[in-house]
Amino acid sequence: MVRILVSNDDGINARGIRLLVDAILTLPNVEVFVVAPSGENSGVGHSITYRSALAPKPHPFYELPVQAWEVNGTPADCIKSAYHLVLTDKKKPDLVLSGINVGNNLGRDVYYSGTCSAAREAVILGTPAVALSYDNYFHEEDYGEVVDIIQPLLSHFVQKAKQNELPPEVFWNVNIPHRKQSDIKGIAPAVLSLYHYDDQYHREDEGYWLKRQYKEAKRPDERDDYHLLTSGYITVTPIHIDSTDRGLLDEIAHWPLAGEWTKEEKT
Repeated sequence: MVRILVSNDDGINARGIRLLVDAILTLPNVEVFVVAPSGENSGVGHSITYRSALAPKPHPFYELPVQAWEVNGTPADCIKSAYHLVLTDKKKPDLVLSGINVGNNLGRDVYYSGTCSAAREAVILGTPAVALSYDNYFHEEDYGEVVDIIQPLLSHFVQKAKQNELPPEVFWNVNIPHRKQSDIKGIAPAVLSLYHYDDQYHREDEGYWLKRQYKEAKRPDERDDYHLLTSGYITVTPIHIDSTDRGLLDEIAHWPLAGEWTKEEKT
Protein backbone atom coordinates (compact mmCIF):
# COMPACT_ATOMS: atom_id res chain seq x y z
CA MET A 1 0.00 0.00 0.00
CA VAL A 2 1.42 3.38 -1.04
CA ARG A 3 0.52 6.25 1.27
CA ILE A 4 -0.12 9.49 -0.66
CA LEU A 5 -0.61 12.98 0.77
CA VAL A 6 -2.39 15.47 -1.50
CA SER A 7 -2.34 19.25 -1.16
CA ASN A 8 -2.61 22.37 -3.34
CA ASP A 9 -2.72 26.17 -3.23
CA ASP A 10 -6.13 26.79 -4.83
CA GLY A 11 -7.93 25.54 -1.71
CA ILE A 12 -9.53 22.30 -0.61
CA ASN A 13 -12.74 23.02 -2.55
CA ALA A 14 -10.95 23.68 -5.85
CA ARG A 15 -11.85 21.45 -8.75
CA GLY A 16 -8.22 20.68 -9.56
CA ILE A 17 -7.53 18.86 -6.29
CA ARG A 18 -10.69 16.81 -6.71
CA LEU A 19 -9.56 15.74 -10.18
CA LEU A 20 -6.10 14.87 -8.86
CA VAL A 21 -7.63 12.61 -6.23
CA ASP A 22 -9.88 11.07 -8.88
CA ALA A 23 -6.79 10.23 -10.93
CA ILE A 24 -4.92 8.80 -7.94
CA LEU A 25 -7.83 6.56 -7.01
CA THR A 26 -7.63 4.83 -10.39
CA LEU A 27 -4.31 3.35 -9.21
CA PRO A 28 -4.17 0.09 -7.25
CA ASN A 29 -3.10 -0.19 -3.60
CA VAL A 30 -3.06 3.48 -2.66
CA GLU A 31 -4.11 5.18 0.59
CA VAL A 32 -4.94 8.86 0.14
CA PHE A 33 -4.95 11.76 2.62
CA VAL A 34 -5.85 15.33 1.69
CA VAL A 35 -4.54 18.30 3.69
CA ALA A 36 -5.16 21.57 1.87
CA PRO A 37 -5.75 25.27 2.57
CA SER A 38 -9.21 26.44 3.58
CA GLY A 39 -9.18 28.97 0.76
CA GLU A 40 -7.23 30.41 -2.14
CA ASN A 41 -3.46 30.67 -1.55
CA SER A 42 -2.01 31.17 -5.01
CA GLY A 43 1.23 33.12 -5.18
CA VAL A 44 2.06 32.90 -1.48
CA GLY A 45 5.33 31.12 -2.18
CA HIS A 46 6.88 29.23 0.71
CA SER A 47 5.47 31.42 3.46
CA ILE A 48 4.57 29.77 6.76
CA THR A 49 2.36 30.79 9.68
CA TYR A 50 3.95 31.38 13.08
CA ARG A 51 2.39 34.63 14.32
CA SER A 52 -1.03 33.03 14.67
CA ALA A 53 -2.32 29.54 15.43
CA LEU A 54 -3.12 26.82 12.92
CA ALA A 55 -6.31 24.82 13.43
CA PRO A 56 -6.62 21.85 11.03
CA LYS A 57 -10.11 20.39 10.96
CA PRO A 58 -11.74 17.47 9.12
CA HIS A 59 -13.37 18.34 5.82
CA PRO A 60 -15.81 16.30 3.71
CA PHE A 61 -14.30 15.40 0.35
CA TYR A 62 -16.95 14.52 -2.22
CA GLU A 63 -17.77 11.20 -0.51
CA LEU A 64 -14.55 9.75 -1.90
CA PRO A 65 -12.65 7.09 0.09
CA VAL A 66 -10.07 9.52 1.47
CA GLN A 67 -9.51 11.34 4.75
CA ALA A 68 -9.34 15.12 4.34
CA TRP A 69 -8.53 18.16 6.48
CA GLU A 70 -8.59 21.87 5.77
CA VAL A 71 -5.97 24.18 7.27
CA ASN A 72 -6.24 27.91 7.91
CA GLY A 73 -2.80 28.50 6.48
CA THR A 74 -0.51 28.28 3.47
CA PRO A 75 0.38 25.26 1.34
CA ALA A 76 3.66 24.86 3.24
CA ASP A 77 1.64 25.02 6.50
CA CYS A 78 -0.55 22.22 5.18
CA ILE A 79 2.40 19.90 4.70
CA LYS A 80 3.81 20.74 8.12
CA SER A 81 0.36 20.24 9.65
CA ALA A 82 -0.01 16.86 7.96
CA TYR A 83 3.28 15.65 9.42
CA HIS A 84 3.00 17.12 12.91
CA LEU A 85 -0.71 17.54 13.65
CA VAL A 86 -2.92 15.43 11.39
CA LEU A 87 -1.26 12.09 10.66
CA THR A 88 -1.23 11.15 14.30
CA ASP A 89 0.08 7.64 13.71
CA LYS A 90 3.38 9.36 12.82
CA LYS A 91 3.77 7.31 9.66
CA LYS A 92 5.06 9.56 6.90
CA PRO A 93 3.52 9.46 3.43
CA ASP A 94 5.46 7.70 0.68
CA LEU A 95 4.69 10.45 -1.82
CA VAL A 96 3.23 13.98 -1.80
CA LEU A 97 1.26 15.27 -4.80
CA SER A 98 0.39 18.97 -5.03
CA GLY A 99 -2.20 20.35 -7.46
CA ILE A 100 -3.73 20.26 -9.95
CA ASN A 101 -3.04 23.99 -10.14
CA VAL A 102 -5.14 26.33 -12.25
CA GLY A 103 -2.60 27.65 -14.75
CA ASN A 104 1.01 26.72 -15.36
CA ASN A 105 3.99 27.13 -13.05
CA LEU A 106 6.96 27.65 -15.32
CA GLY A 107 10.40 29.15 -14.85
CA ARG A 108 10.64 31.47 -11.88
CA ASP A 109 7.02 30.73 -11.00
CA VAL A 110 8.42 27.86 -8.92
CA TYR A 111 9.57 30.46 -6.36
CA TYR A 112 6.19 32.20 -6.11
CA SER A 113 3.90 29.19 -6.45
CA GLY A 114 2.14 27.72 -3.43
CA THR A 115 1.68 24.52 -5.44
CA CYS A 116 5.43 24.13 -5.84
CA SER A 117 6.07 25.20 -2.25
CA ALA A 118 3.90 22.40 -0.89
CA ALA A 119 6.02 19.94 -2.88
CA ARG A 120 9.23 21.63 -1.75
CA GLU A 121 8.18 21.51 1.91
CA ALA A 122 7.48 17.79 1.57
CA VAL A 123 11.00 17.22 0.26
CA ILE A 124 12.42 19.31 3.10
CA LEU A 125 10.59 16.97 5.48
CA GLY A 126 12.00 13.90 3.74
CA THR A 127 9.28 12.78 1.30
CA PRO A 128 9.41 12.71 -2.53
CA ALA A 129 6.95 15.14 -4.07
CA VAL A 130 5.43 16.22 -7.37
CA ALA A 131 3.81 19.57 -8.22
CA LEU A 132 1.24 19.40 -11.03
CA SER A 133 -0.08 22.40 -12.96
CA TYR A 134 -2.47 22.62 -15.91
CA ASP A 135 -2.23 25.35 -18.54
CA ASN A 136 -5.85 26.51 -18.23
CA TYR A 137 -5.40 29.92 -16.61
CA PHE A 138 -7.69 31.56 -19.16
CA HIS A 139 -10.19 28.68 -19.01
CA GLU A 140 -10.24 27.96 -15.27
CA GLU A 141 -13.25 25.65 -15.30
CA ASP A 142 -12.05 23.60 -18.26
CA TYR A 143 -9.80 20.74 -17.20
CA GLY A 144 -10.35 18.84 -20.42
CA GLU A 145 -8.94 15.32 -20.34
CA VAL A 146 -6.42 16.03 -17.60
CA VAL A 147 -7.34 13.00 -15.46
CA ASP A 148 -6.62 10.58 -18.32
CA ILE A 149 -3.53 12.56 -19.32
CA ILE A 150 -1.83 12.47 -15.94
CA GLN A 151 -2.82 8.95 -14.86
CA PRO A 152 0.18 7.19 -16.51
CA LEU A 153 2.58 9.77 -15.08
CA LEU A 154 1.08 9.40 -11.60
CA SER A 155 1.42 5.64 -11.90
CA HIS A 156 5.09 6.09 -12.76
CA PHE A 157 5.79 8.31 -9.75
CA VAL A 158 3.86 6.02 -7.40
CA GLN A 159 5.85 3.00 -8.54
CA LYS A 160 9.12 4.91 -8.18
CA ALA A 161 8.14 5.98 -4.67
CA LYS A 162 7.13 2.43 -3.75
CA GLN A 163 10.55 1.18 -4.82
CA ASN A 164 12.40 4.09 -3.11
CA GLU A 165 13.80 5.17 -6.46
CA LEU A 166 13.01 8.89 -6.27
CA PRO A 167 16.06 10.95 -5.29
CA PRO A 168 16.03 12.82 -1.98
CA GLU A 169 16.09 16.62 -1.93
CA VAL A 170 14.37 16.90 -5.34
CA PHE A 171 10.77 17.71 -6.18
CA TRP A 172 9.34 17.30 -9.65
CA ASN A 173 7.60 20.23 -11.35
CA VAL A 174 5.10 18.98 -13.94
CA ASN A 175 3.17 21.20 -16.36
CA ILE A 176 0.44 19.85 -18.61
CA PRO A 177 -0.68 21.63 -21.81
CA HIS A 178 -4.34 22.49 -22.26
CA ARG A 179 -4.87 20.10 -25.15
CA LYS A 180 -6.66 16.90 -25.95
CA GLN A 181 -4.74 13.80 -24.96
CA SER A 182 -4.34 12.85 -28.63
CA ASP A 183 -2.73 16.23 -29.36
CA ILE A 184 -0.05 16.00 -26.67
CA LYS A 185 3.34 15.26 -28.21
CA GLY A 186 4.82 13.46 -25.23
CA ILE A 187 6.64 14.00 -21.95
CA ALA A 188 9.79 16.13 -22.08
CA PRO A 189 12.56 16.76 -19.55
CA ALA A 190 12.80 20.53 -19.22
CA VAL A 191 14.89 23.28 -17.69
CA LEU A 192 13.33 26.33 -16.05
CA SER A 193 12.62 29.21 -18.41
CA LEU A 194 13.57 32.07 -16.11
CA TYR A 195 13.15 34.99 -18.52
CA HIS A 196 10.11 34.34 -20.71
CA TYR A 197 8.09 37.21 -19.21
CA ASP A 198 8.61 40.62 -17.65
CA ASP A 199 6.75 42.12 -14.69
CA GLN A 200 4.57 45.14 -15.37
CA TYR A 201 2.45 47.18 -12.96
CA HIS A 202 -0.78 48.73 -14.21
CA ARG A 203 -2.38 51.67 -12.43
CA GLU A 204 -6.05 51.49 -11.52
CA ASP A 205 -8.13 53.54 -9.09
CA GLU A 206 -7.13 51.57 -6.01
CA GLY A 207 -3.44 51.26 -6.87
CA TYR A 208 -1.13 49.11 -8.96
CA TRP A 209 -1.80 45.61 -10.25
CA LEU A 210 0.99 43.22 -11.18
CA LYS A 211 0.71 41.88 -14.72
CA ARG A 212 2.97 39.95 -17.05
CA GLN A 213 4.31 40.77 -20.47
CA TYR A 214 5.35 37.63 -22.33
CA LYS A 215 8.32 38.01 -24.61
CA GLU A 216 8.79 36.62 -28.09
CA ALA A 217 12.02 34.65 -27.89
CA LYS A 218 14.21 35.14 -30.95
CA ARG A 219 16.07 31.90 -30.37
CA PRO A 220 14.22 29.95 -27.69
CA ASP A 221 16.09 27.32 -25.73
CA GLU A 222 14.49 24.12 -26.99
CA ARG A 223 14.94 22.57 -23.52
CA ASP A 224 13.08 25.22 -21.52
CA ASP A 225 9.73 24.46 -19.97
CA TYR A 226 7.86 27.41 -21.49
CA HIS A 227 8.92 26.54 -25.05
CA LEU A 228 8.17 22.84 -24.59
CA LEU A 229 4.78 23.37 -22.94
CA THR A 230 3.58 25.79 -25.60
CA SER A 231 4.82 23.31 -28.22
CA GLY A 232 2.50 20.63 -26.81
CA TYR A 233 4.66 18.64 -24.41
CA ILE A 234 4.11 17.73 -20.77
CA THR A 235 7.18 19.17 -19.07
CA VAL A 236 8.95 17.54 -16.14
CA THR A 237 11.63 19.51 -14.27
CA PRO A 238 13.56 18.05 -11.31
CA ILE A 239 14.18 20.89 -8.83
CA HIS A 240 16.79 20.47 -6.11
CA ILE A 241 16.08 22.20 -2.80
CA ASP A 242 19.79 22.95 -2.23
CA SER A 243 20.44 26.21 -4.10
CA THR A 244 24.11 26.39 -3.17
CA ASP A 245 26.36 27.21 -6.14
CA ARG A 246 29.22 24.95 -5.16
CA GLY A 247 31.24 26.07 -8.14
CA LEU A 248 31.70 29.46 -6.50
CA LEU A 249 32.80 28.18 -3.08
CA ASP A 250 36.44 27.86 -4.17
CA GLU A 251 36.32 31.38 -5.59
CA ILE A 252 35.09 32.73 -2.25
CA ALA A 253 37.91 30.92 -0.48
CA HIS A 254 40.39 32.97 -2.56
CA TRP A 255 38.82 36.33 -1.74
CA PRO A 256 41.27 38.50 0.29
CA LEU A 257 38.61 38.85 2.96
CA ALA A 258 38.51 35.09 3.35
CA GLY A 259 42.22 34.83 4.10
CA GLU A 260 41.96 34.87 7.87
CA TRP A 261 39.26 32.20 7.82
CA THR A 262 41.29 29.87 5.61
CA LYS A 263 44.34 30.31 7.84
CA GLU A 264 42.33 29.37 10.91
CA GLU A 265 40.91 26.32 9.16
CA LYS A 266 44.42 25.12 8.19
CA THR A 267 45.64 25.39 11.78
